Amino acid sequence: MSLFAATADRLLQRARALREAVERHPGRVAGAVGSALLFTSVTAFGLAEYGPQPKLPPVSVLQQPLALDLGAQLRSLDAQPQLAYTTTEVRRADSAESLLRRLQVTDPAQLRALARDPALQRVLHGAHGVVSAEVDGVGLLHRLQAQLPAHDGADRGAWDELTITAQADGGLSSSVQPMQAQVQTRVASAVVHSTLYAATDAAGIPEPIAAQLADLFAGEVDFRRDLRPGDRISVAWRVYVARGQVLRVGRVIAARVATRGVAHEAVWFDSPQQPGAAGYYAPNGGSLARAFLLSPLPYDRLTSGYGWRISPIFHKPEFHKGIDLAIPVGTPVRTIADGRVVHVGPGTGYGKYVKIEHPGGFATIYSHLSKYEVHVGEQVKQGEVVALSGNTGWSTGPHLYFQFFVHGRPVNPLEIAKYSPKGKSVPAALRGDFVAEADTRSQLLQLLPDVAVASAARD
Repeated sequence: MSLFAATADRLLQRARALREAVERHPGRVAGAVGSALLFTSVTAFGLAEYGPQPKLPPVSVLQQPLALDLGAQLRSLDAQPQLAYTTTEVRRADSAESLLRRLQVTDPAQLRALARDPALQRVLHGAHGVVSAEVDGVGLLHRLQAQLPAHDGADRGAWDELTITAQADGGLSSSVQPMQAQVQTRVASAVVHSTLYAATDAAGIPEPIAAQLADLFAGEVDFRRDLRPGDRISVAWRVYVARGQVLRVGRVIAARVATRGVAHEAVWFDSPQQPGAAGYYAPNGGSLARAFLLSPLPYDRLTSGYGWRISPIFHKPEFHKGIDLAIPVGTPVRTIADGRVVHVGPGTGYGKYVKIEHPGGFATIYSHLSKYEVHVGEQVKQGEVVALSGNTGWSTGPHLYFQFFVHGRPVNPLEIAKYSPKGKSVPAALRGDFVAEADTRSQLLQLLPDVAVASAARD
């Protein structure tokens, strides 16, 4: 008997019993009759869902054992090189070996071959960019790619993608493909709590931009002594982006430093009509260029000033004819002005040092170095790296001993600004173009009173 038939039979039996009860007690059960009938009808409605169901087709299961050749699979995996992908930026002090080892290339023969490769020499000595490498587990390079500006030193969007590929016979091949980077403008604002570099780092402003800020305001703000907690720095700068990757941090195009109630502003201006007029200017058109940078280092900490002190070496009074700037070994040291290199070599107490003579009877000495980047007789430009800082000579810790001379007489390097005349203002013929450009770029900074970091595509 089916489930439906059995249930229906039980309902019929209950209906007969109900009828007999009504006949015996018509008054007492009259009200219950409707409920019973309603219940019966609802139950029947519910049971309609459970009628006979069609039979499902039988399920067939096919089992077939497969032999797994794990040995062949392992041999196939062993035949495929396991590559590591590494990306880095070329550093000014890089040699071929230091760059390649940072990219995990360790094979001695390949290191020697790559060091002689002209393509890699361009990577090392051109405008520094981003380099990536594919290297296997034994330190062999399979492919190296570098993105480099197509025009060294030019502030443009044209780039070259250089590829060096290792061949099966151990040789190297290289190719260059042009690529166009998107030039973007980024803006950020930082609040000073301790130092310039601590503030910019907390705001996500790249270190090269912080170094540019220190340079372009060198004649206006002494970032060692003038900054106070609560001072604000706002800056707009260019970056070059391709395939979602920042290839290079460009130049500052507008900046403002508000300290001690005074706002110092700068805008970058260049004109195809007079390329020689390119530079940083105040909003009124006055030049911010100075004959001397205030410091040869991108950042530093003054540990010993100019004047009388107790010698840390001989423990007796001596006149300190310069200043000591604490800095990690290997930090780039820049010449503070154009000049000619007159000494490169060791000196008593100085360790390794470089001396540069500048026009007008000025000279500078950079001591306790670890590596030279120039040679005697070389002409250098302001901001050019002449050495790497170190800990040589009579040095009690990594630092730079920096001296400044006026007609052979040592002068306190913290007073360089007194000897640094301003450059020329915007030429009259370019005044209208400058005002329009300065207004546009200054407006970028107006967006930043409460903004931490933002970016926008360049017009």
